[in-house]
Amino acid sequence: MHSDETTPQEQDRDAALDATERALIADEEQVLRHVQSELARALAQPVNGVDFDRELMALRDQIAEERAEDHAMLVEHMTRLAALRAAQSREYAPPADPRSPYFARLRLRDTHQGERREREVLIGRRAFIDTRRGVQIVDWRNSPISRIYYCYREGDEYEERFAGELQAGDVLARRTLAIEAGELVRLQQGERVLVRDADRGWMRMAADRSRLAGGAGTAIRAPGEHLGRHGPDQRLPEITALIDPEQFRIITDKRAGVVIIRGGAGTGKTTIALHRVAFLHFQDKRRFAGKRVLIITPGDALRRYVSRVLPALDVKGVPIHTFPKWALQTAKRLVPRLKKRKLTDETPTGARRLKRAPALLDMLAAEVRDGGRRFDDAFAEVGGKPLLDAWVRRRNLPPMQRLAALERWLEGDGRAVRENNRVPLARVMDQVREELGDPFEMWAELFSDRVRVAAALKASGFAYHEWELNQLVETVARQADDPPDRSDLDAGLRTGIDGISIDAGDITGRLDVDDLAAILRLCQLQYGRLTGPSGQVVRYEHVVADEAQDLSPMTIKVLCDAVKPGGPVTLAGDTAQRLSLDAGFDDWDVLVEQLGLTAHVLPPLSVSYRSTRQVMTLARHVLGPLAPEVQARDARDGAPVEMLRFAETGEAVAFLADALKSLRDRERRSSVALVARTAAVADLYYNILRRAEVPDVRRIRQQEFDFSPGIDVTDVFQIKGLEYDYVVLLEPTAGQYPDDVESRHLLHVAATRAAHQLWLIASDAPSPLLPASLVEGRGLGDADPGGDA
Repeated sequence: MHSDETTPQEQDRDAALDATERALIADEEQVLRHVQSELARALAQPVNGVDFDRELMALRDQIAEERAEDHAMLVEHMTRLAALRAAQSREYAPPADPRSPYFARLRLRDTHQGERREREVLIGRRAFIDTRRGVQIVDWRNSPISRIYYCYREGDEYEERFAGELQAGDVLARRTLAIEAGELVRLQQGERVLVRDADRGWMRMAADRSRLAGGAGTAIRAPGEHLGRHGPDQRLPEITALIDPEQFRIITDKRAGVVIIRGGAGTGKTTIALHRVAFLHFQDKRRFAGKRVLIITPGDALRRYVSRVLPALDVKGVPIHTFPKWALQTAKRLVPRLKKRKLTDETPTGARRLKRAPALLDMLAAEVRDGGRRFDDAFAEVGGKPLLDAWVRRRNLPPMQRLAALERWLEGDGRAVRENNRVPLARVMDQVREELGDPFEMWAELFSDRVRVAAALKASGFAYHEWELNQLVETVARQADDPPDRSDLDAGLRTGIDGISIDAGDITGRLDVDDLAAILRLCQLQYGRLTGPSGQVVRYEHVVADEAQDLSPMTIKVLCDAVKPGGPVTLAGDTAQRLSLDAGFDDWDVLVEQLGLTAHVLPPLSVSYRSTRQVMTLARHVLGPLAPEVQARDARDGAPVEMLRFAETGEAVAFLADALKSLRDRERRSSVALVARTAAVADLYYNILRRAEVPDVRRIRQQEFDFSPGIDVTDVFQIKGLEYDYVVLLEPTAGQYPDDVESRHLLHVAATRAAHQLWLIASDAPSPLLPASLVEGRGLGDADPGGDA
């Protein structure tokens, strides 16, 4: 049964609408009925001798006559008939989807054949044009006229060239629509947004829910050359003034050794680490001079940020690197035979996972420790018991230090042994240097030895697959080869016809970051400090690694032993924000035990400053069972988190383009990040936003952030460690973020980049990691659990 009467709730909500808004809704619903009726007529045309005319014509008449309550059923029936037609004829291309035929409507005024006219254009994902019956739906992806919708606002004059002809006119009306299951559920015209809620009542959406607003300057900016004013009424706060008592105690703690700073997103880990550098520098400017400190960041963006912050803290000349860059430079400096080697990130996944296994640290240490025993007999044969005793007594020293100590003995008390056996002794000692003093050769031999790697993994209980082990051995064998020599080829012949290097994807002779970490670790084990065959020594007074949760245990061990004995090492990180699940560890206490470190693992920081309570509520929910038991307190409230769902990407981008244009008009100093999981999704949105002429849009592909106001379109792997006033997550869908551990970490990292306001925009089924209340449009309340998603 159907009733023409409305419920009290519907009456209350409809009463909130004014006459203009009621007229807008009625007008759009009438247009929708007309389009659906004409779609039924189009679908009724016979295909392959099967005539659908009778049933579809009846549907057309019913759509025109029945009440709105019946539309969903009729449209669903029409959709099934369209699918049946498509199944009976592969060549048949159905017109627009009757469940959601278009998402925008334009009313234009222009001049045609010397006469002024008004016309209407609907914009959807598939074209359907029948001008005789007053229907014109154009495909937003390839129709030139759709540019008017994306680039102009209601009331604007436009001038565009279509089919080589310059056309000018006025945009009389521009409306963005959402049609679901054949029913109009959302209408936006300018700043006015009308929505139909779950109880089928229309209501006006609050202005603060339909736009990005009020957040300009919330995110901390990287300083310029000076602290102070930057433009009219723009003052960058003195960063040191933002430190709370808990952070201050950590910064000024004078204890030596390894200090691990833990805390969730936005708790100030980076701030503490940098201020600890400044504090130690102030306490002893000679010892902790800039050049004697090393800072490792996860990417170039954070490296540039740190390079601006430290001078503002009166610390200059500090080398700031990503680990891959520092490791490559250092390895080439210490091991001359690596001079021509290049870096690769093409290592197969199985080989990469095993290279990061903590068990391989023990394998390297055992090989170096036991390697000297192989020469006991040789020394005994050359110099008898005196030489053997001198060699064995020094067995606790690293091999190259042991050899140097033996040489000093031969120049003193063992001079007679040397004089009597000069040639054979020199031969044995050269062999020791060759076998125990070449870190590259030892790496190549060990990592390609299937038996020894398997034994090390099994001894530690590290689970692996045989295919991963095979992949590791094969990969290292290729990497250990000499790099291909292309010197005889002209520059033009070193690239293919597609412009890509002929060596692209080839790992022959190339080392990855995990290989470099292993080689540098062997340098430390063989020589007792960070030096190598070149004789150059690398040593720091203080090492800082930010976002250390994505570094491998091997890498962390190398950095910890790059300082003088007992010197300070500051590691800052949050295992909940891991971007790489094969880093080799997920618990700081376990890591400390595995590496044999004397470390101070500090309690997690207790206050979250960057993101608002609303953002952090979502971020913790996304983590689900991975969320830490002790959660930081949120320092402030902010704008509600909004999930905006659309039937089509074009509709989503149109809404977003309007919102971003409005924001740039109102808040020129604001920073916005549009964050996708993949580069492909980021490219899609960027290209359409550029087409829509959204100002100040930048596509960030390789960490080329410049921290200036504007709109950065990027993927989650680029944005780690940064923050923005506004963040929009692009397509947080089930396809992009399924229910798995990696997706939980990535979605958590992406969401917690927002300092003021967070939106989620999706044109497909939402991710199962998101709260039901957010997906259903009920908002994100305090009652949403932070545990299981």
